[in-house]
Amino acid sequence: MKFEEDFFKGEEREGFFVEEMMKRAWAAQLEVLQEIDAVCKKHNIRYFADWGTLLGAVRHKGFVPWDDDVDISMLRDDYERFLAVAAKELPDAYEVQNIYTVEDYTE
Repeated sequence: MKFEEDFFKGEEREGFFVEEMMKRAWAAQLEVLQEIDAVCKKHNIRYFADWGTLLGAVRHKGFVPWDDDVDISMLRDDYERFLAVAAKELPDAYEVQNIYTVEDYTE
């Protein structure tokens, strides 16, 4: 995924200053979301934006200026199908972490 250099410049959005590091986090999140989207499309797995990500898409036409994560959801059947293919479909640097894959997972 390519980003214009201006994308990373700090800017004020809705009275809130978005720093360069937040913009870099957003870029990384968009890259992760692009990979998840590709897997989901390939395997006909439905997912949708949720929480702050959904709010940002609708209200802010992008990210909520102070939000630092991406929230997606899947119905249980879709999630289980995603888990079944994610390890082999996602790039090697990616790892699915949840209560089944991480011994001391707390969230």
